[in-house]
Amino acid sequence: MEALTNIRVSSTRISNTAKTIQQVFNEVVQILLKHLELEAAYCFGFQSEENLKHNILIDKTGQKEQHWQLSLLLIGTNFPPNATANLADIVSKQFKGEINLGLLCYSPKQIALSNNEHQHLFQKIIRSGWLIYGIPFEIAKLKLDNLPDLNYKGIIRYCENRLMISESLLSNATQFLDQPLTAAFLLRNSIEQLSLAILYSFIHYHPNQFHIFYLLQLCQSCCHHQEITWPIELFQDQRLKELLKTSASDLRFRSTDIFTKEDVQYLHHCCLSFKKKVEPLLQKQLLQLKSKSDEKEIEEEGEV
Repeated sequence: MEALTNIRVSSTRISNTAKTIQQVFNEVVQILLKHLELEAAYCFGFQSEENLKHNILIDKTGQKEQHWQLSLLLIGTNFPPNATANLADIVSKQFKGEINLGLLCYSPKQIALSNNEHQHLFQKIIRSGWLIYGIPFEIAKLKLDNLPDLNYKGIIRYCENRLMISESLLSNATQFLDQPLTAAFLLRNSIEQLSLAILYSFIHYHPNQFHIFYLLQLCQSCCHHQEITWPIELFQDQRLKELLKTSASDLRFRSTDIFTKEDVQYLHHCCLSFKKKVEPLLQKQLLQLKSKSDEKEIEEEGEV
């Protein structure tokens, strides 16, 4: 949860002429305000990277490509349909891919009526995040004060189940390599289940939309870890992106030969690499949750 309690900037090769985070916030908010009634916006994580290119034979002044990744909680009313994905897409296109958003979009009423785990997350963001637009919300107004303790056993059980399902899907996909559409569907769902386990173990959050790259983006923001390089880059190849979009509707209506056996073999390799890199991080987090669960039981026994 440290990534939520401290605004984090991860920056490489940032020059003095680079755009500041405040400028980025201001530009993003102005775009968002054109598309929704926004009451407040909190940033709970961001990452910045600038690639410098210089070749004296081509361009003596050099070139800069700066990229920002922002994680925002938007609180407002009358969100447009599919706001989480559509607003992120609008901002990405407006800034030609230089600024990308991972969004949580909720009304005050939805926050107040959300489950206990989600309320703990919203409370942490509002208390410790960076308010980039609007007036600070009162915790009591959103019914986020005096929250019950987290149900650690329930969180652990959910995450372990997601991990078990992910492993089963990944294993079974190898039986369908000669049916690439089916294999792609299984592999896509394997990554989804693993992502859901990561999100719920670290921030106890059930997302309300399940686009793979949205899930991976939230995972990267919420469980940033210095010991590993986050493996989202495994899936940046355009062909892999197409494979990871495979849905149940594709199985019903699309041609079975849109992907090749080699395509899904490569995706399977990337999925295995992803699981190998993030599973130790997930298991470590689950051990910490189990420790908290044991401590809670000891405290409850002492109160009896």
